[in-house]
Amino acid sequence: MYREGPLISETIESILSQTFTDYEIILVDNNADPETRGFAEEFVKKHPDKIRLTKETTQGISSARNKGFQESRGRFIVFHDGDDLSHSHRLATQHSFLEKHSELAFVGSWHDLISHDNHLIKKNISETLPSFWAETEKIFNQHFQEAFLRPKTRPIKFPLFSTCFFRREAVRASGGHDERLNPRWFEENEFLLKVFDQGDAGVIPEALLSYRKHSPEGNRIMKDQMNWIRKTRHLNTFFNILKERYADRPGTEKLLNRLRSHFLRYTSQFFLQHKDGAPLGRIGLKRAIESSPADELSRKLLMKSYFPKALYPKLFWFDNWMTEPLPTEVNESFIRSLFA
Repeated sequence: MYREGPLISETIESILSQTFTDYEIILVDNNADPETRGFAEEFVKKHPDKIRLTKETTQGISSARNKGFQESRGRFIVFHDGDDLSHSHRLATQHSFLEKHSELAFVGSWHDLISHDNHLIKKNISETLPSFWAETEKIFNQHFQEAFLRPKTRPIKFPLFSTCFFRREAVRASGGHDERLNPRWFEENEFLLKVFDQGDAGVIPEALLSYRKHSPEGNRIMKDQMNWIRKTRHLNTFFNILKERYADRPGTEKLLNRLRSHFLRYTSQFFLQHKDGAPLGRIGLKRAIESSPADELSRKLLMKSYFPKALYPKLFWFDNWMTEPLPTEVNESFIRSLFA
């Protein structure tokens, strides 16, 4: 819990309405505002046998989820965001699925997308979103045996994290969420990759959760927590965590090179959004090509970076230029230090 306000009530109600009733709810106060905590305390008073409230003062999704797991007692675990809505048969469906598939470490599902004020935007979303994660997923599937040290019987899939239903032992064996990725970004799929080490996953082809699109206020809070420079540094931390995990596994050099290339291409576009950032963006794209010479997309983007700037928004898929000047710490040394 952080700044959900009255939305936390809708989320808790969606769990209390489950057809599967053998569960507990652990609410983690991660420096929540008084309004959000007030709503949570009301539910604890009404359902003391079902709901417990705990506190984690270290700010961040990873710390909050680790605290919730430490406080939990169940055989299965769901890390539920404070503004999403589980459909009434969600727990029953996923519990039944894992009971029938003892070989799986967890199961996810499709989801619906709703607005911050509960209007349906899109139903039955099955694809991995955003495209950054679809590309990451593709790379790991192409190097599955080297990464996970077993033959590929099921491809890996990054379901929407709130849809995931985990075996407790898989969460425990994974070591939990990496708190180096506080306060947010990249922690969810870093965790999923560790759980894939414990076993395969399934995806139920049915929407079992409504994912809430952030309100303008929610977007502002996220931007305040993590601007593009912090996000770039965070992605660098994510890459270093993956290097720690996979570098000693036989045959993973190409996996890490392709991830480096993918991450450099992704971050280069932040620089290209600045009118004076093209030289730095080109350094990133050249490094991406050096890391993975077969990366044709980076070659195309590098070529486009020399086109007239009037064409940039259309060429690079961003809506507007970033108007603020590049910070002084963002220089050639900065981009050459990334994903080293």
